Amino acid sequence: MNITRSHELLAEKFMHRKYWKGVLVPDSMRSLVALAYTEEEAEVVLALGFATMPAMMVARRVKRPVDEVAPILASLADRLLITELTIKGVKTFGFLNFVPGVFEAQMIRAKSASTEKEREFFLRFAELFEQFYEEIITWLKPNLGSRSVRVGRIIPVGKSIEHATGILPLGSDAFSEIIDRNNSFCLVEVCACRHEMELLGKGCGKPMDVCSAMGWLADFCIEKGLARRVSKKEYIDAKTRAAEAGLVNLTDNLRNPLQVCSCCSCCCGVLRMISKHNFPTLIAASPFEAAVDDATCNSCGICSRACPTGAIQWTKKKPVRIDYARCIGCGVCVNTCDQEKAMSLRARGDYAPPSKTILDFYADRYLEMNDDVQLGPRVKLGISRLLGKVSPLSVSGPGYRPPK
Repeated sequence: MNITRSHELLAEKFMHRKYWKGVLVPDSMRSLVALAYTEEEAEVVLALGFATMPAMMVARRVKRPVDEVAPILASLADRLLITELTIKGVKTFGFLNFVPGVFEAQMIRAKSASTEKEREFFLRFAELFEQFYEEIITWLKPNLGSRSVRVGRIIPVGKSIEHATGILPLGSDAFSEIIDRNNSFCLVEVCACRHEMELLGKGCGKPMDVCSAMGWLADFCIEKGLARRVSKKEYIDAKTRAAEAGLVNLTDNLRNPLQVCSCCSCCCGVLRMISKHNFPTLIAASPFEAAVDDATCNSCGICSRACPTGAIQWTKKKPVRIDYARCIGCGVCVNTCDQEKAMSLRARGDYAPPSKTILDFYADRYLEMNDDVQLGPRVKLGISRLLGKVSPLSVSGPGYRPPK
């Protein structure tokens, strides 16, 4: 596999090296880029930004004729290596993050692989991604372990809220409220993380068809053949099945999230950071935390075995104990408890609310990952936040309007 300078630069772009000072760019990321993109494709992707643009503008940036660049963009979009959005009848193209983004799209596409060459590509992709995961974790933990980065957040499974006590957070953080605020839903063809592990011979057998998207992302996934549109009832039924299987609701750390993954601690890369690597600061816990009633607990240990992060410590003949540094407030323990109300959820004292807009989200992550942000970048971030408030872009939630 020939790794060119364009591949090197694209690997750095995927790791946001321009904005994230000192970030590690593992060799496995360079290999992933060289596997998925030709040198010519990498040069084109380097010209893209998060704001989509027509092929003509991309052609100007790479200083090539549009009739040469347009087919490259179309091929990349077909393989879900970049984003594609039609605006007023004109196709526009944008940069797609590696995680979440390229990785999930490729693992979902892998389900439909029909040739030996395609199967070999997706298997190699999964192998390299697992190498990347292990390499980046060794860097992330010592460099970000003390910071609350909060890229994603946990939303407790719906039924567990029935046993919540104390002064509860705002309804906007409840799963049922998030669903009610949306008007476009899909279920993806296959869970990207569990399918990756299945390709590697490490599948867990948990439901594959319960991860989901809402708003713009739902419509994008449906258009690209990655998911099927479902009604609100079908959506809730799928999430009920997920909860019964002990899966955890993991979303973007946005007030109106785009995706709600149904995660297991054995396959999900984010939950594995807690369960395997004891690195909880990458996600925001839910507004709740688990609590045990010592008088009611019969020390059966079921909640301890069900806990996805190993936060519940169990010894025979003694009530369970909770490690609150690892508790993410998912509510799985409440759903599995045999003794009514032995386990419950209570309001978390140090809960940090999610970002309000997409622009707020990126500004918050940038500030959390960098120690010394100079005045210039801070002014730009402030302007971006203001623009998001003055002219908000609704990609999910009540402001989003699905295409007709």
